[in-house]
Amino acid sequence: MSLKHLQSRTLLSIIAFSSVASVAIGLTQANARSFKSVEVEGNKLIASQDILAACDLKSGVDYSPEDLDARADCLRSSGVFNSVKLRSQNDALVVDVKEVEMRPGHIDLSVAYDTQDKVVGSLYFERYNLFPNTFGSLEMNLGKEMQSLRSSLYYSGLGDGKPGVGMDALFSRSDYDDQGYASRRAQIEGYLAQDLGEAGRLEYGLGYRSLKMRDTSDGSSTLFQQEESSTSAPYLRFSYKLASASEKGASGSAGYQVGIDQYFWGLGDIDTVSETRLNAKARLPLGAKTDLLLGFQGGVAKGLGGDNTRAVDRFQLGGVSFRGFAPRGLGPKDADYFTGGNKFAVASIELQHDLGTVFDTPMRGGAFIDVGSLWSLDDTQGGAIDDSFKLRSSIGLSVTFDIQGAPVSLYVAKAMDKAPGDDTQSFGLSVAARF
Repeated sequence: MSLKHLQSRTLLSIIAFSSVASVAIGLTQANARSFKSVEVEGNKLIASQDILAACDLKSGVDYSPEDLDARADCLRSSGVFNSVKLRSQNDALVVDVKEVEMRPGHIDLSVAYDTQDKVVGSLYFERYNLFPNTFGSLEMNLGKEMQSLRSSLYYSGLGDGKPGVGMDALFSRSDYDDQGYASRRAQIEGYLAQDLGEAGRLEYGLGYRSLKMRDTSDGSSTLFQQEESSTSAPYLRFSYKLASASEKGASGSAGYQVGIDQYFWGLGDIDTVSETRLNAKARLPLGAKTDLLLGFQGGVAKGLGGDNTRAVDRFQLGGVSFRGFAPRGLGPKDADYFTGGNKFAVASIELQHDLGTVFDTPMRGGAFIDVGSLWSLDDTQGGAIDDSFKLRSSIGLSVTFDIQGAPVSLYVAKAMDKAPGDDTQSFGLSVAARF
């Protein structure tokens, strides 16, 4: 569970005040000292890395007493802390804060369109301190071929240095025309989350999932017909995430984000599956208005104890996950249906430039290259399905802008390297109107 919604809103206030306070930050180096680490204590809702970044507190930097006083004043000026105290503890600088009791939150209603899910109506609600020290959220998406409902609760009041406790629930269904089957998923999970400060965040989850694969289409893959079934069993999840303080920053700021998720689905069931996912992205400024964006995502699904994966366990690629190819439009294929694959990897490089204001609308343009593949099946139907690794690539242009407050993202792409039978898609569009 992420706190980034609160962080982004709160930091707007912090940064606005810190820009004024920074004028008062002294340059005097008399009696200055540096610290091997900078730690935050007492925060419950605002991430430590965001507090440090907002008023420029870093390890290995020489700070005079005047510098530290100015940074403490910067944090106090934000209006989100009842008290702020900076103190040294051995070789560490400790930022001791007490947050103002508040219940920030919001409700979003939106209608979105993209080339993967078509028209989707969404409702999102979130509130911090829904109960004391508890974050709560609810998200509902309704489309013709997919529907989902997700709810989350997260409690952070166990005490300093102790993990937070969360619970997530998810209900979803999909019945895409080109999928060849319908899927139903219901799961609930309790988890512990340990904030490691600058070292990232760890989560440990134990849940229960019901997963159904049914209504196989006439003429679809014989593999789907064999795999059609229902399973209900516990699962385990382990996650680690690390992000730089400026990862959510605007153009011109460097940042990175890395996430690893490990699932063990179907514990004690005949369909036990290990699923590993890796996501990484980085922003490198090349100038005041130009950024280089690097991204990678990959995954491995493996049946344990000799079990085979099913289509609902395997990965799919295309659409926004691999531009230039249609949603679920590449990888192993049987009849007219893509079966998904046990392994996938996609890397992307994109050069983005701030185009300024066009017709009173801020616009940003980019040029990108996507490279990757989806491959590997446990059952190739006696070699009838080709599940070998085949490299795919695409190039394209992207543009993002707003139309009267509605975010619009579009791209044009051309598949350069592709395999026989792949479904390509040269245009992608996403637009959302919020009320």
